[in-house]
Amino acid sequence: MTRLALLFALALTSCGRHEPAADLKLSNAWARETVAGQNGAAVYVTIVNNGAGGDRLLGVSSDAATHAMLHSTSTDDGVMRMRHLADGLDIPSKAAVELTPGRTHIMLTGLKQPLKRGETIQVRLDFERSADQGLDVKVLDPAAAGLQGAR
Repeated sequence: MTRLALLFALALTSCGRHEPAADLKLSNAWARETVAGQNGAAVYVTIVNNGAGGDRLLGVSSDAATHAMLHSTSTDDGVMRMRHLADGLDIPSKAAVELTPGRTHIMLTGLKQPLKRGETIQVRLDFERSADQGLDVKVLDPAAAGLQGAR
């Protein structure tokens, strides 16, 4: 009987360790058009988690650039700084996380060609718990992108 009670207790304990699934939706992905010789560009997107469990955006990649990273922007004593979010970005349950100009964004460096207005580039988002997702990113006119970023 003791062995059966132990197995039952282990089964209950392991059931409690599973976090509910995230339910991620990506929208409003965009980047600004670049000019010849411009090496980098930022990508912005809204990630909505409608699920009962949280998730974490661990990394990003894109065929449009040699490097892609999650970045956060801050201003200290009037100096704007970007830092790599090496530990990723939390996507809480029942919340929207917006990657926006002047804040958190996806940084593409080593652009293989300029980003042209009207084109779409592909970015891949790698999540800790959810399936990785491909993202279609619209390249906008810099003036229109300014309006997009003002939301």
